[in-house]
This record gives sequence, structure tokens and C-alpha cells, in this order.
Amino acid sequence: MTEDTDDDVTMRLRFYGAGDYATYWQIQKAADIIQRFNPSAPPDDVNGVLEIHNARLFVEAGFTPPDLSETEQATLTKATRPIRRIVAQWFHALEDEDLDDKLSDVDWQYHEQLLELLAGLGVFGRCSATSMLAALDRARIHLGDLLTSKRLVENYDTPVRDLLLADADRAELVIRHHLEDQVRMETFLPASLTPADQRALIQKYIDSDNPNGNYLRLVANAPIDAKTGVDKRLIVNAKRRYDAQVKEFFATNTGIRTGCSVSVSATQIEPMTVSLDDAVIEYTFSEAWLENTLDYASVLNNFQFLFEFAPEDGLLTMPAVDSERRGLESVLGLDGTHDYLAGHVFTAKDLATLSQTVMYRRFLAARDIDLEEVLRWYFEEHLPSELGITGFAFTPSSCTANYLERCRNLFAEMESIATQYNLFIEDGEIDHDVATAGADLVRYRAIPSALEGKYAYATDHPEILSLLHVLFSDQSHLTYVDENMSGDNAVDLLVRNQVSYEALHAFQQPMIDKLIDIGLVENTGQRIVLTNFPLFSVLRSLSHHEAVAYHHIDQAARAHVDKMIDAGWLVRRSSLLTEAEAAYFNYNLNSVDFSNGPKLRNKYQHGVQPKGEGEAQHEDTYYRALRLMIALTIKINDELVLASAGNGTPTVEETTADRDS
Repeated sequence: MTEDTDDDVTMRLRFYGAGDYATYWQIQKAADIIQRFNPSAPPDDVNGVLEIHNARLFVEAGFTPPDLSETEQATLTKATRPIRRIVAQWFHALEDEDLDDKLSDVDWQYHEQLLELLAGLGVFGRCSATSMLAALDRARIHLGDLLTSKRLVENYDTPVRDLLLADADRAELVIRHHLEDQVRMETFLPASLTPADQRALIQKYIDSDNPNGNYLRLVANAPIDAKTGVDKRLIVNAKRRYDAQVKEFFATNTGIRTGCSVSVSATQIEPMTVSLDDAVIEYTFSEAWLENTLDYASVLNNFQFLFEFAPEDGLLTMPAVDSERRGLESVLGLDGTHDYLAGHVFTAKDLATLSQTVMYRRFLAARDIDLEEVLRWYFEEHLPSELGITGFAFTPSSCTANYLERCRNLFAEMESIATQYNLFIEDGEIDHDVATAGADLVRYRAIPSALEGKYAYATDHPEILSLLHVLFSDQSHLTYVDENMSGDNAVDLLVRNQVSYEALHAFQQPMIDKLIDIGLVENTGQRIVLTNFPLFSVLRSLSHHEAVAYHHIDQAARAHVDKMIDAGWLVRRSSLLTEAEAAYFNYNLNSVDFSNGPKLRNKYQHGVQPKGEGEAQHEDTYYRALRLMIALTIKINDELVLASAGNGTPTVEETTADRDS
């Protein structure tokens, strides 16, 4: 299996467990490895041994290709029987003298399993600490990973203690062990590491040149505990160093107050108000509105319309689009060839929708409503009852799951829903066996649509590119007439000011002539006014969303789209997501298109998510995943409603009170 990572390394087979969607992608590869396996000539290198070990785990857990006959299944199972013995023999043969040669090239994804087998097969008990720890260090297995093996720590107690005390930075491992909540894996400290040792190491870390503020804060907020070595003096010292770091930072970085504020008002009548306090955008939502829209359909509608995830024509507002990048943003800074080109507007939208998701989930949770249960209701109850569509399945996270577990589950369910939708569009039904057999990385650009010619996009024709630039760019030559008449772009200039044709500069008049020729504006004699709102709505959507949702617009707007298609200005294509929306999903989830994204799906689906930032990192990722899942649901609902509109099937929106009341 190859993964969409940033390098060309071929990923070896690894069994991630029955609960990980990545396991399903590798079923065929596991079978292939076992079928090629020759017990008479087993692999002798550590990666080969660990790979056949993983292949055996697939078969023993029941993960085999579904198209195998009973005879083939039996043959495959029989072929795995010698593997356990061969793997054990390889590990039993390890000696001090060959540890370095045998272990040094182990693949990074096998670090955890290597430690498990070394422990389980008694290698730690018979090999010396000096040889083993040196070999594992050469294999680039960090001390923090070594501490996850209880038997290693027990067998090499004093040497592990010495490793911890040898470097002040390793105090972070002790701090995490004691003070970090919801760590991914349990760690163990040597019994010989006394509370006095730990206190001395942490104090050494506090006094070091560049201690991490996160760990300083953990110590500063820790309870006094003789077992951990944390006493009141250590707490004070950590707090003082942390405060000094903050003071030093702001001494050279003045900064400005910026960001997003989200609150709920008990007295506000309007569903939502937006205000600006310096550089902070403040969103205030009516508690009465939220309380009156607690049914599941209204919850989803609030995301789409109240929080403005997709208030216009089912087009998501979250993606970055070129028209939102200000002129200076386009020329300042260095963008990589595979960067997602975001700007300040994108950052503001991202923070707003994320903050609103956090606020709303907590608001609903306080009323015993789980957003993941709302999603399950939509796919498993609403679609069958209201649209007659059956077969979709969505499994919410366990109510006891931590954020790491929720992240992994939600990313898997998101890909599952995308796969199910793909099958539904292609086959008219959802065969879950087919979904499992064909499981692969979801290509968000390729998710099909139930609608023909769903979106219209601008081509590279110079006429449409020039028109969009003139109307909507802050670099347009139609933004400034004089100090009394200006705007952020041409549309803003014409709407906010009474601009007469005669007031325009000579170089600006041909631009207005073009707008008059295409019927977008009219010269009344007193001012230039926008008159063709169907055409304007098409052009605005091309600028703001980089697409036009053809099946949402009225006949007058469609006529303009059709005319521009005939002129070569536009082209229609079909997919569930627009190109900008698909790019947004890929930016957040993987490295298919971009190298500067968080790659959330890759990290969490393959067990390489950040481990040093604790549960807060997983919580932040969870809300980002939840936002994406809700956005995907909005897109699916929008399309299914459009596809069924001809027979009067009620929509999610129609099952609630008028959202504008």
C-alpha cells in the first residue's frame, strides 16, 4: 500500500486493529504477502519479519479478501500457521553481538510492535541493557517510546534512569507521565527514579536555556505531590519562568488584539449579530433562537444558514478563494508550489466557523444532544423517512471516548460516508461489501454528483477573467475616482457612491462601456447603476465561490450561464463538491494537493498524530473533523434535495420552522 505522504516511501503492511479504517485498505496486500510467504525461506531482516507478523494478524482477526472461496480462505489460514513460530525463532536468536545489525534498520511504523515482541518473547530479559539500548537508539526509537514498554523499563531499570537524568530536556517525559491528561499511550518510569531525582530533573529543565512553555505551565498548575517530586517551590519556580518567557516575548513582539469572539445572549432577539471590536469579530447568537431550534433538522439548518456554512446555493463559505486574497497578500511572502493559498479572510472564516462549532456543540451537549448522533439521525433515519433513501450507515463515537478516539472514529466515518455516497450515485444503492472491498483513500475531487452539469466554472478565457478582476478585485482600476468616491472593488464603488459616467477617468470609461455592453450596468445619466441582478449573481458566485450552482439559480441566471458557455467563458462539470470545496477538504485532511496543510486524516488514521501537545491538540482536531463532517453532510443533503425536488419530497429545511422568522 502506498500512502499520500510527502515522500516516495512505500508503506509496509501494518495491522492497525479492527477499529481503524486503514486496516480495510490493506486486506488484499496482507493476503498477497501470506500467499508469497515461503516457510522454508523466511525473511531474515527485521522489517520482513515484522511484515509477515502483521499479515498473520490480519488473517487471525478475520480480515481477508471477501471474494475468496471457502477453499482459498482455508488455504490462506493454513499458510499463516508457521508464521508465529518463525517470528518467535527470529527473536529468540537475537544476541548482544548482533542486536545492532539486526534492529538498526527497523521501519518507523514498526517501532511499537518491535518493542512489544522484544518484551513478549523475553529478549529484554536475556540481552544486556548496554547492547539493547544502544541498538534501539541506533534504530531511532526515542526514549519516550521506550518508556511505553513496561518490561523494558523493569529489566533495564537503572540504565533507563541514567538516560532520563542525562539530559534536562528529558524532564518533559517525566512531566508528561505525571501531569499530562489523556496521553495516547501509558508510560512507565524506572522504580529507581526517586521523587528527589524527578524534582532535580524538572528543576534543571526549568533552569535550562529554552524550556517549553507548555511543560512549564503543566508544572506551574500541578498539585503538590511527594510522589512526583512536585512541591510548592517547584511550582513557583515553573510559574516564574513561564511568566518571564511571556514577558520576554511581548517585550520584542508588541502584537495586536485580533481574533474571533462567539457568545450567546439571553436577551438578543435577532438570531445572530456581528460586530467588530478593534480587530476582533464578535458573533452573538440569540439563546431563544437556539433553544427553539433543538430538533435535529434545525440543528443542521443552523449550521448551514445561521452559522453560514453554506447560506447561498448550497456552496460552502469555508474554502479559500483567490478573490479574497488582498493585493498585498498576493505579492508579499513566499508561497510554495504546493501551498494552499490562504489569506487573512480565510483565516477569519476558519476561526469563526471553528469557534461556532465549538460553541454549538457545547450548547447542545448541555441539553443532552450529541452532534454525532444528529449526523447518525440524518443518514439512518431522515434520509429513509423523508427522501426514501436507504442504506447509509454512520456510527457515532462512544460517549466515553476521549478526543483521540473520537478523531480516529470521525475521520473513518467521514470517509465511509463519502464511499457510501459514491456507491449510491454509481449503483443507485449501497452495498457495504462492495464498499469494504473497494475501500481506498477518498478522492474528494472525484466524488460524483447526482446532477448533470452541476457547477459552472470560469475558463481561462481572457474576457471572463478580466471581467471578474474589474468587478471584484481590490486591484481593479475601478476602485477609486477621487478622495470622495472609492471602494474596495468596482462593485463596492458603484453601490456606495453616486458615480456618474462623466466623473470617471478616461482610462476607466472603457471598462464601464464593457459592463454596459454585457447588460450588467446602466448609465442613467446621473449615475452608473447595477441593473441585471441575475447576471450579477452569476458573476458574484464565480468570484466568491469560484463556481455557480447551476441547479440553484433561476431561469434568467441560467440563460446567462448558457450564453457564457457558448462564448467559451464558462464550462459545466459535475461532482459533489466544487473544485474549491474539494481543495479545502484535501488541504485539511491529506497531502494529495497541498504540502502546507495539517494533514489531519493522515496523522490520525495512521497513528502518527501529534503526541507532544496532549489532549488539547486532539480536541482541536476533533472540532475541525466535526466541522468537515457537517459540511460534507450539508453538501450531500443539498444535492439529494435538488435531485428529488421534482417529486415534492420534503427537505431537512422544510421540516423546521421558517429559518428567517
